[in-house]
Amino acid sequence: MKDLSQIDGITDVSKHAGGPFTRVIMEYEAKAAARIIVSYTEGDEDVLYLEKHANTFRWFVPGYVDGASRTGIEKIKYVTLEDKPAELKIVSLDFENVPAPSGDTSFIENEFLKVGVRLIWGGGVNYIEDKKCPVEGLKNLVNQYDTGRLIQQSYYGTGECAENPDFRFGEFMGHNWCYNPVQGGDRGNKRSRLIDFKKTADSIYIKAQPKDWGKVGWDTPSYMENTYILGGEMIRVDNRFVDFSCWTHGCNTQELPAFYTVSYLRRFTWYDGIESWQGKPLAVRDDLNFWGLPEYSESCTFRIRKSSTETWCAWVSPEDDYGIGLYVPNIDVLKAGKFSYDGSKRPEDSSTNYVAPLARVRIISMKPIEYSYLITTGSIGDIREKFTAHKDFAANARLSEDHVSARIEDDAPAY
Repeated sequence: MKDLSQIDGITDVSKHAGGPFTRVIMEYEAKAAARIIVSYTEGDEDVLYLEKHANTFRWFVPGYVDGASRTGIEKIKYVTLEDKPAELKIVSLDFENVPAPSGDTSFIENEFLKVGVRLIWGGGVNYIEDKKCPVEGLKNLVNQYDTGRLIQQSYYGTGECAENPDFRFGEFMGHNWCYNPVQGGDRGNKRSRLIDFKKTADSIYIKAQPKDWGKVGWDTPSYMENTYILGGEMIRVDNRFVDFSCWTHGCNTQELPAFYTVSYLRRFTWYDGIESWQGKPLAVRDDLNFWGLPEYSESCTFRIRKSSTETWCAWVSPEDDYGIGLYVPNIDVLKAGKFSYDGSKRPEDSSTNYVAPLARVRIISMKPIEYSYLITTGSIGDIREKFTAHKDFAANARLSEDHVSARIEDDAPAY
């Protein structure tokens, strides 16, 4: 573990914006990843992280979503995070006064769908509305009870070990909890920091600094990025995660992504076969329990067959033949279940349904984890048809790097 107390360089900036600013745009060159400590004119400091090479880094000042601003930067210190010196060079430094968002959720929409991401919760998806939904009283399909719900990135890394002596376990549900950056926030409902945000007519880009789920109020040394693109009846999400902890992580099972729906959509549906994208019969489960309890864990786990490429799944209401589907290529397992099932249509309720496509992927500091997925809505036939039409949209090939497959043989017994 690198000693991060050693400052490698200091750049005296003494640059004032001529008025309040909320976002900084820094052009820089660095031969290695670095942690920077920014000293604002107001006397406070901000810890941020840079990837190596020539780059542009944009960040909102602390408290931006609550209306905070700054007036200048006095100096920037840096600490190299890799074996070679970063030799950080700041090429330019500019300021923008971007007004704080008027609401906590930013939306994009078209004639079919309305999608919202909650800016105060790291930009995770907290709203999906199908404008042609046939079910009375069913509007937002995403559960947003707390910062751990939503549709969002989540990763698992080190526990307490000799290789990482400065990491200490968190705690959740009475258990030790490993390093777990979560896009929305932590178990205490402390929210993750919004680092950057950009919106167009049909897309939203988010960069966030996630909290550690098992601790309360701790910003992880990592960044998550999402690009949400709305096209027709399909939502595409491109994800990127970079860890700057310098810790050595084991190969853990990762949620790709964590996906929570309203309780009303009670049937879990997926394809358990090898004749992919040919319209073969689907598997369904109506009887799933809470996936987080040991006695139900195995019955909530569905391993993909080795030669299958049809790796989508859906939560639907069988009475209405309507629901929401998720397609993530190149994953190994679907983990699904229900929590406090009561059939509620309210996205703010504690009851929820969950699925996470899983793969065993190692977090490697300074090396991005990247993957993409699709979301759509409709009848189970519509969902399958739309995913089939877009089955080759992404390979997610990088999920196979440093990866141990958990798939089952093609001829294994059916679930």
